[in-house]
Amino acid sequence: MVTNKFYQWGGIACMLGNLLFIVNKVDEMSRHFLGRPMRDVISGDDLLLILIGQVALIIGYVAFYKFYVQRVGRQGKITLWLFSGGGIVLAIGHVAFMSSQTDFMFFFVFIGLLLLLVGLIWFGVLNLRQPIMNGWKWLPLATGLMGVIGFFLFSGEDITPTFLAFRTLFALGLIGLGFTLWNEKTVHAEFAR
Repeated sequence: MVTNKFYQWGGIACMLGNLLFIVNKVDEMSRHFLGRPMRDVISGDDLLLILIGQVALIIGYVAFYKFYVQRVGRQGKITLWLFSGGGIVLAIGHVAFMSSQTDFMFFFVFIGLLLLLVGLIWFGVLNLRQPIMNGWKWLPLATGLMGVIGFFLFSGEDITPTFLAFRTLFALGLIGLGFTLWNEKTVHAEFAR
């Protein structure tokens, strides 16, 4: 019972962290999509709020790993390690990058994002072949692809509407993964190859 509560709280933490990830760019979305500038909801000066969001994400990634690793075989464990480990490196790198303002810390953000996306896409392929998650079996793969398209094809110095659209779809997919984790009831041993 306590273990199931941890996974459910992990799902909620994942949803909260990714909701803050979306809110971080609401000002840019308003400017690009509505033609109306608005004040930053979360700025670089809001280190406490950024820290809360990143800690929530770390809790979500740990819970996701610990729940689904019980359902997978060797390949699945690797994918979960890449996804969750990459997400944790990304979260730590993001906080360190925001607080120290050194370009070197951006390397951790990049590596974490790359690992997260590779793991998520690979996990998504395994989940389509033999369902690991209950419901929305296409969600991990679609989420990973939205992230690759947004962060590697449309990101750059200037924030564009296309980048914001794919970034938002990626975040909504991660919220969906958190919701799926929150909604899971039991652990069963079916191994994906």
